[in-house]
Amino acid sequence: MERPEARDDLQLVQEAQSGHEEAFNLLVLRHRRAIFHTALGLLGDAQDADDLAQEVFIKAYESLPSFRGGSSFYTWLYRIAVNLSLNRLRAKKVRTFFRLEQVEAILPAIDDTDASVERVEFLMKAREAILKLPEKQRAVFILRYFREMSHAEIAQVMDRDVGTIKANYHQAVKKLRDSLGDYVKGEDGTDD
Repeated sequence: MERPEARDDLQLVQEAQSGHEEAFNLLVLRHRRAIFHTALGLLGDAQDADDLAQEVFIKAYESLPSFRGGSSFYTWLYRIAVNLSLNRLRAKKVRTFFRLEQVEAILPAIDDTDASVERVEFLMKAREAILKLPEKQRAVFILRYFREMSHAEIAQVMDRDVGTIKANYHQAVKKLRDSLGDYVKGEDGTDD
């Protein structure tokens, strides 16, 4: 019998569509951490992110019969996560702030030679700057910078054209550079 980790997402989706719950459970185990961290970056609250991640997998399970493989499963899943996150933000109309340990969970590590006071100061500035970004720019920035998705993958997730995604990313990086200075490194958007 083939080991579960040897099966790719499409194989597991096909098995789950045929009624094998174990296959869907493997998909959840494979993607739950990334979905949680994406939701955390967008929502700013661990409990909300956990709730949303569960909601994403419930929606994915319910919608699985309609998944046709036009995009990869993880792209489809990210689309659900981003859309649900943006809907939740719109519904709340509240900007929540990360606790320090939540910021550290999604921001890249800072060189260990930095003094702890400087680290705390940067993390506080970074969380505020990211949360001040408009929702779509924040989503694009998080998917690109922290989830390391290509512009094309983000375009699929957000159901937008690549040019719009590149523009959103460029604007997010510009705003973060204005707020954070040299801490944020961006790209010129020509890599995709």
